[in-house]
Amino acid sequence: MKRSKGRRGKGTSRERKTGPAARARRRRPPAKPYEFLDHPADVGFVARGKSLADAFVASAEALCACGWEAKNVRVRESIDIEVRAATVEDLLYSWLSELLFLSDAERWVFKSFSVTGLNAPPKERAPAAAWSLEAQARGERFNPRRHRARTYIKAVTYHQLAVKEVQHGWQATVFLDV
Repeated sequence: MKRSKGRRGKGTSRERKTGPAARARRRRPPAKPYEFLDHPADVGFVARGKSLADAFVASAEALCACGWEAKNVRVRESIDIEVRAATVEDLLYSWLSELLFLSDAERWVFKSFSVTGLNAPPKERAPAAAWSLEAQARGERFNPRRHRARTYIKAVTYHQLAVKEVQHGWQATVFLDV
């Protein structure tokens, strides 16, 4: 029996684990930053991120995963998006509603997102202060020969809409009217 490198009589210095559990760990895709929730009439999801910006990106990815298959979407163009709102929940609502408007009215399908600026109002909270988000959405126009639509999303709702800081970052809960 031929042994690979290692000390004589002690086996190899690195034993390879080959059981079914080890094979499953190697094949497991990375966890998505969102998960869908059960609801009798609507579609809901919880999106998570290490930062608030990451949670906004994960929310946009969940919205797109519900609306169309992203695997055939090519990143051909990018759109700069700016939204402002009085609260962080309103900001998330405005962000997702803007993406939904672009996909519905202008026939965009998106594949990736990046937040370039996310500003909270000062702690003193002046009356005119507001949250603001600057982001980019990347994708292309919908092509029925290449893109497959999933669920038609009518609107983002305020039903149980929540954005909160949790132990390992930020979490957003959103329900969509389908």
